[in-house]
Amino acid sequence: MEEKPFTNIRSLLRALAKALNLINHEVENHHEQTAYLAYCVGIEMGLEKEQIHTIIYAALLHDVGSIMLEEPASITEIESRAEEYAQIGADMLRDLPYFSGIASVIEYCQTNWQDIVSAGNETLECARMASIIHLADAASLCLDRSKRILNQVDDICGVIEGGREKYFMPEAVDAFLNLRQYELPWLDAMENPSFLMYFTGDMHKVSLQKAAELTKLISRIIDYRSSFTAMHSAGVAATAVELAKLCGMSEENCLKMEIAGNLHDVGKLVVPRAILEKPGKLTKEEFNVIKEHTYFTRLILMDIDGFEEIANWAAFHHEKLNGRGYPFHFGGDQLDLGSRIMAVADIFSAITEIRPYRPSMSKEQAIRVLREDVENEAIDGSIVDLLIANYEQIDSSRDRASREAGKRYFDYIGEKGQE
Repeated sequence: MEEKPFTNIRSLLRALAKALNLINHEVENHHEQTAYLAYCVGIEMGLEKEQIHTIIYAALLHDVGSIMLEEPASITEIESRAEEYAQIGADMLRDLPYFSGIASVIEYCQTNWQDIVSAGNETLECARMASIIHLADAASLCLDRSKRILNQVDDICGVIEGGREKYFMPEAVDAFLNLRQYELPWLDAMENPSFLMYFTGDMHKVSLQKAAELTKLISRIIDYRSSFTAMHSAGVAATAVELAKLCGMSEENCLKMEIAGNLHDVGKLVVPRAILEKPGKLTKEEFNVIKEHTYFTRLILMDIDGFEEIANWAAFHHEKLNGRGYPFHFGGDQLDLGSRIMAVADIFSAITEIRPYRPSMSKEQAIRVLREDVENEAIDGSIVDLLIANYEQIDSSRDRASREAGKRYFDYIGEKGQE
């Protein structure tokens, strides 16, 4: 397949940052505000374009380690454990292609400048960029939406000036204080911080093949939230690809199905872990929370350049041919082949995995459930027939992918527990 550009790192990272906002609405726009203010400081300091991009992306993801929180947390709780989450976030990103430089910056982004200097790291480029983010993070926390932003500027600058040398790099403080003479940076920081992402250029364009590899890695970050999701996304992706091949999909569309499977549950970041892993039956209120996740999956993925079709395939996995699915209530005439495959892949993976409330189903039990769903006009019978006819092949691929993902998750958790 020709390695032509399909999407770009900027777009993928913007979506990942947006996904982080789902953990708690209190942090909404915090990452974007931090990135925007860091961008303004970097420009004021005359940094190179590549440095500016690294700062923006690292700022967007500076709290990615907070994904390990047991429950959605307030911004106050996240900030109280900021250094811990910075280290976790750096560890998550370090081995990912394109992300190693960002990881190095995130590792230092909650370290006070005096500690960087004491360690002899003040000349490290990553530490200097991280100090800009540390400053921008602190400034973002000072923004008060209940007050007019231009009337807050002097007070915010006073806070940052008070942290010179102890908390923040002096050159970054000087650059930040220079922003006091302008109105636009402050207005944009409060009202429209995410707009800068549309003017930063398509850095690091990637092919569809590379996008599939990257989203597999990105899904691991998202899936660290729960051992259940850690195994499920990988199983759905593997099942969806096998079914897509059997349905005669092109190589390009099979890769899109893999991406959709990897990211189909990204919206579950909005669901508290206590609900995801509840051993008993969900209450009506808890199930209503679960119903939100596919809406947010589509909202996030539609924001990625080139992902329009992928977003639909990923987000429609709880829709039913009879129109009784959720949350869009689409019927069979609105669900294309990719959406139908994803629905079958999700159900098959769910019933053949170990869940908090039951063991995995046997082949006979799984087939019975799938056929009942076909009889109820929930899922496509022709796709189910293909799955049953190739059961061992598909189940083997699903099981292998789920086990590999589960091992990565538990190995990571084990390493963290020993530190």
